[in-house]
Amino acid sequence: MSLNLTKQRLASAEARVDKFIDQNILIWATELILLPGQTNIAASISPKAATGLSLEKTGFMKIDLVWNFKGPEGQPLDFYLEYGTKPHRIKAKGKDAGGADMLHWKGPSGGFVIGKDHFAKEVRHPGTQPKGLVQGIKDERLPNLRERIISEVNNFMEIDKIE
Repeated sequence: MSLNLTKQRLASAEARVDKFIDQNILIWATELILLPGQTNIAASISPKAATGLSLEKTGFMKIDLVWNFKGPEGQPLDFYLEYGTKPHRIKAKGKDAGGADMLHWKGPSGGFVIGKDHFAKEVRHPGTQPKGLVQGIKDERLPNLRERIISEVNNFMEIDKIE
């Protein structure tokens, strides 16, 4: 067999492997990254927050884990939870602006009684610590996806060799 023919066969095998990975990467990533990640977020934040986690195909053999969790007025809750917030003031919008004249919440707040209704025109929010949920899911589970790809390609090449 000539060297040129061997090179052509190797290039053809590489192209078939790349196509195989590209066609299956979303399936494997869903099993190994997305579904377990949704379970983690549902347990640590809420089931509704978990539904905002998805996979996007970003290119040939490339995927990204994306979290799109918005508040009732479109607030980027995913961003606030992932990266945290600085201390800030929250003011009631007022009825004229489509909101309420008073803020309202139940439960613990400083020295307040748990379960009691609290009202205020303005509060100082202490900020939110970053949770890094999506990055943590990626860091923890991407090695599993790499292993799965290697295993699947090895199995694919064995089948390809037989045929």
